[in-house]
Amino acid sequence: MKFKCRKTGTTRLDLGHSSLRYLVLVCNLVLVIWCFTGCKPGLQPVRGKVTLANGKPAAGSQVVFESEQEGKKMSARGDVRDDGSYELSTFKPGDGVRPGKYKVQVNPPAMVNAEAAYVSPFNAKYSSFQTSGLEFEVKAGQKNEFPIQVTK
Repeated sequence: MKFKCRKTGTTRLDLGHSSLRYLVLVCNLVLVIWCFTGCKPGLQPVRGKVTLANGKPAAGSQVVFESEQEGKKMSARGDVRDDGSYELSTFKPGDGVRPGKYKVQVNPPAMVNAEAAYVSPFNAKYSSFQTSGLEFEVKAGQKNEFPIQVTK
């Protein structure tokens, strides 16, 4: 609907309250769709199992994937459950990882008793990207399951 301003004599377009609400709704919808499709593009689910040399699960540990992509460091992590399984998260729980090559480290379980000497269930070399020797490639559209065995 058009109206003419009495003071200036200019013609303006009046959207009205219902049209303005519709415009705000459409803008919000576009923003939500953009965030779901554009903010975190191409994340792939990554799962696996971490076991000790004796085959028992490395429960309580944490798996960390790290990569440099587009000049920025990317990392994802996942806690090792009681059965040894893990699922990686980059932005929110279980959302996955961008495709690419990753160095991997496995952090040991947290210390339970501060008074006792801490003994890690596996070799400390796995707690560093530089010494773990673990590298995996996450591929788009494929099953990305990476079993990890840590030794003493």
